[in-house]
Amino acid sequence: MKKLFVVLLMGAVLLGSAQGILFAEAAAFTEPVTITFWHARGSSVDAQWLEKSINEFNAPNNLGITVEGFYQGYFSDVQAKTLAAIAAGDPPTLAEISCTAIPLLATQDLLVDMTPYVNRDGFDMNNIVEAVSDYIYYNGQIVTMPYTRGTAIMYYNKDMYAEVGLDRAPTTLEELNHYAKLIYENSNGAVQGIGYTIEANYYQHYLVQSLNGVGILDADGTGASCLEDGSLLRFLTDWYEWTEEGWCAIPALSSASSVVQEDFNNKSLAAFVSSSNRATTILNNAKANGIDLGMSYTVGYGGYSAPIGGGSLGIINRDNSDLEIAAAWEFIKFLMTDAQVAGNHVASGVLPVTYSSIETDIIQDCWAENEGYRISYEQLDFASEIAFSPHVSEWSSIVKSAMSQLIQGRNITPEEVVENLKAEAAMVF
Repeated sequence: MKKLFVVLLMGAVLLGSAQGILFAEAAAFTEPVTITFWHARGSSVDAQWLEKSINEFNAPNNLGITVEGFYQGYFSDVQAKTLAAIAAGDPPTLAEISCTAIPLLATQDLLVDMTPYVNRDGFDMNNIVEAVSDYIYYNGQIVTMPYTRGTAIMYYNKDMYAEVGLDRAPTTLEELNHYAKLIYENSNGAVQGIGYTIEANYYQHYLVQSLNGVGILDADGTGASCLEDGSLLRFLTDWYEWTEEGWCAIPALSSASSVVQEDFNNKSLAAFVSSSNRATTILNNAKANGIDLGMSYTVGYGGYSAPIGGGSLGIINRDNSDLEIAAAWEFIKFLMTDAQVAGNHVASGVLPVTYSSIETDIIQDCWAENEGYRISYEQLDFASEIAFSPHVSEWSSIVKSAMSQLIQGRNITPEEVVENLKAEAAMVF
């Protein structure tokens, strides 16, 4: 029903949009055009794959389109720089936008509606994996296309877990914590059992969601019932106690992801939760450090639970010509081909976002060799996205800061954090 509704909306938008007519008629590409693409693909494997993709697109295309890619830092940096560039009247043509930033840009009409192009070219929206489709649409418009989407998975040192009697990945949070404590105790505190980073809209969202069904933001995006139903307090209390006991590592916000990966590589951390988008980098580093790497489903309260995050492609609807916008669509269309989607998945670990790409030999061979890559896709059955809301960016930042104050500052109680967040929520929602 959801897909049928989307299709009907797409048709309605096309009929009523003057911009849609303009797009459909735009750009015979009678002259060369250069577009800029701002992205967050900074790791070596990500950067190499994107450079390869851009070169493949630029070299043979007979449309006269040249794509210039520019790394802008983390997703938060892309968001901040893109908003600043829009305000200055000099935005990129295309940007890799995080899930938290998409509602912010969409509700301000800063993203191009791609519906006319989709309809003109017969692009099959039903081929997009349904679990990652929520952040595609806004008010019946197609405002982004999934690109570097991912689920959080658990990476663990198989040998360390085997030493304490577990020859497989933990299947419940209780089991994970039990063995994490054993590893810590058996090493006399030299090895912590599990590591997380503070990302309220991602890693912590799925743990709270496994308690209350919605996470840190209600499904309608207009409130945070986690503050009232006890779920956030339960989670914060657990996190505080786990870190107090020493077996759970949660580094400070600055470079937290790098810290947990470094600790894992030097064998002072037995496991950590991170995005599937980093799978190839993490696997390569593990091999280099003699670690038998396991990849597994993430677990929450009561069983498997995982967040969906990452980035999507959005065309900026300000100070870009019709020709540039049309060119950006051609590049997006190229990146959504089976070869590109499958290659992107294998190169870095990002989700294969189209059903047809999953059937390619590229992905099937990859999954046969390393089932860890399959897990990122399979656990979509247990995964959830934070609600599409203009409040998601601000609220996630507030909760993230509060979590950091509790875990790193340790000068406040979980109860006080929740009370403070209630006051903040009253101003946000």
